[in-house]
Amino acid sequence: MEKPAGFWIRFLAYFIDGIIVSVPSYIILFIINSVFVAGAVATNPYMTEEEYLVKYMTLAFLPTMLIMIVISVLYYGLLTASKMQGTLGKKILGLKVVNEQGERVSVGQGIGRYFAYILSGIIFYIGFIMIAFGEKKGLHDIICKTRVVYK
Repeated sequence: MEKPAGFWIRFLAYFIDGIIVSVPSYIILFIINSVFVAGAVATNPYMTEEEYLVKYMTLAFLPTMLIMIVISVLYYGLLTASKMQGTLGKKILGLKVVNEQGERVSVGQGIGRYFAYILSGIIFYIGFIMIAFGEKKGLHDIICKTRVVYK
């Protein structure tokens, strides 16, 4: 059986992944917001603050958040299920994600892990802190029947 990866190495991998995902996400955010602000002011320079906020939320903020979620789901979910068996952060640090049998995870498990990450973080990060103890599994690992091991 492969050696399970502990909390700090996984934390570092997640940190690296956060940087990798954030850069394109913020570039997209900047472009969409710049286009929106220019367009909103050009179409109606006299709109009220409330009108501006409603337009911003519907035409810029919500679509941007949706795009960022899609980028994250694709990055975390598909790379985890790919031949790499993990994200770029995990690959850089010599880690991989496997199922309970030590095999590559399915696309469903990979995408499920991303959404389970959210759950792990919502509860005061307890789902992540669990990695530091016992079997070195986070809540997302338990939910999706996966584990992170050294290659």
